[in-house]
This record gives sequence, C-alpha cells and structure tokens, in this order.
Amino acid sequence: MNARTRLWVALIAPLLTQHVMAADDDKGHEHKSKAAEKHVKHQGKQKVTELNPAHITVSAGISVTDARALAKRYKLTGQSALPPGIRKNLVRGKALPPGIVNKSVPAAMLAELPQHQGYEWQVVGTDVVLVSIATAVITDVLIDVLN
Repeated sequence: MNARTRLWVALIAPLLTQHVMAADDDKGHEHKSKAAEKHVKHQGKQKVTELNPAHITVSAGISVTDARALAKRYKLTGQSALPPGIRKNLVRGKALPPGIVNKSVPAAMLAELPQHQGYEWQVVGTDVVLVSIATAVITDVLIDVLN
C-alpha cells in the first residue's frame, strides 16, 4: 500500500466506523421504543393492557408521608396488609392482580388527595394505589399508608 492509499484509509476509516456505530445505535433505540409501547397480555379469555413504567407520566402527586398523615387524621390506619406474594404484584405499569380486594378511598381522605382525570385512588391492603380507570393499570403505589 502506498503512502497516498494509507492516508485515505486513515482519514476514511474513522468516519465509516462512526457511521456503522450510529446505525447500530438507531436500531437499539428503535427496539427500546417498541418495548416501551403498550402491549396486550392474554390471561385466559381476558385481555389485559399493560404499560411500561418508563412510559407512565402520571404520578401520585403526594408523598407517602403526607398520605400517611391524612390516613391518621381520618383514623384509617390499622388495616391488615396483603400477603407478600400478592403484594409484590402491585407494581407500576401492571394491571391490578385479579381477585384482589380493593376498595375506594374514603370520601374525606379522597377530597384531600391529588385528583387526576381518568384515574382513581383505591385501597389495597395497607397500600393506596392510583389506577387508570380505563385499563386498571397501576400508575403509582403509596406503600404502607394505612398500616
């Protein structure tokens, strides 16, 4: 290889490498964005829509400490917790587990919790959960608020 060819290779090789690496990154981002979209999971005959937690934009808007203070004020503490195996299924981005006993938050406490259109607060064991009304997907979990 003569000096001129080596010079061209030295100048062009880094540019080609950067181009190939950028193309690989784009493929990775495309794959990640597809994974972040909603997907439908089949449970028997029922379809359950789930969201990736990174895709959720609504949060509780209140801290666990503040929610616990509200629960104490309205004498709602002292609830019994869910069994650990069931409780671990209360995760952002997943649907409420089937067969779980959930109640609406009492009206007095509900009036002081942040309201989000299309979402409702529910009591599940000792936890207060913000759930999408349309999909029953958990948006946020306030753990041990009613303990």
